[in-house]
Amino acid sequence: MQEIIFHHSTSVQIRFNDIDSFGHVNNATLQEYFDLGRMHYIHDVFGDNFFKRTQALIIASIHTDFVLPVFLKDRIEVKTAIVKLGNKSLEMEQHIIDTKDNSTKVICKSVMVAFDTKMHQSIEMLQEWREKIAEMEKWF
Repeated sequence: MQEIIFHHSTSVQIRFNDIDSFGHVNNATLQEYFDLGRMHYIHDVFGDNFFKRTQALIIASIHTDFVLPVFLKDRIEVKTAIVKLGNKSLEMEQHIIDTKDNSTKVICKSVMVAFDTKMHQSIEMLQEWREKIAEMEKWF
C-alpha cells in the first residue's frame, strides 16, 4: 500500500455534544468531520465560487474505517488528498489524525463524480479542475 502525502489539513474542534454514551465521538459525527475537511479542501482548491456553479462534485461512494476512538480531549485534524482522477470521477482519501501523537484515528475513502446540476447528469472532469487538483497535490 502506497503512503499518501497530504497537502491539505483542517483542524476540528470537538464539542461536548459530539460525544456518545461510550465517551467517544459518535461515528456519524466523525463523518461530519470528513465533510468539513472535504468542504475546506474544495474551497481551498477551487475558490469561493465553486459552490455556486452548475458544474459540481457529488459524492457517489463513501467507505469509512474506524481505527481508534476519538475522545473529547483529543486534538484532531482532517487530512485530505485526492489520490486518483478519472474521466468523470475522482477518489479522495481522508484521515482523522490525533495531532498529539500523529496517530490515525479514522480513514475515509470516497468517490466523487463531476456532475451538471441543471442537466442532472455526470460530466467529464473539467480540465481547469484537473489542473487545480494537480497543483494542490503537487503532481508535477
